Amino acid sequence: MKSWTEGIIQQWKTDSIPLNKGALIEMIAETETALGFRFPGEFTELYLQTDGFAHREFPGGGYVIWPIHRILHEFRESANKNFIGFADFPGHHQKIGFLKNKKGIFRNSDQQSSFADTFREGIQRMNITQRR
Repeated sequence: MKSWTEGIIQQWKTDSIPLNKGALIEMIAETETALGFRFPGEFTELYLQTDGFAHREFPGGGYVIWPIHRILHEFRESANKNFIGFADFPGHHQKIGFLKNKKGIFRNSDQQSSFADTFREGIQRMNITQRR
């Protein structure tokens, strides 16, 4: 039986999305320290297999999953130090990420609104949205 991450990664490959190689656990840990935030296990599970999309644009205009270095860069550039983005929907000014003080995944456009209860659910939801 395939894990949820293998299924997601296979779908991205089927959709011809160039992916980065997996991140090192040390890189994830260093990023957590810099952010003052611990990623959920599902995040680490996926990022050890692929460190996000290799390009900033999704062919066809869907969500883009960021590599670790972009997560840290976007956080450092942001005035909102409570929101940690890991994906965006280019052209729609919509970022998807974590809030330091709440469980779940949130959409941060002009206001934060709930997007999914878990990281896995958020990734799966973005993947379904890509297919429409």
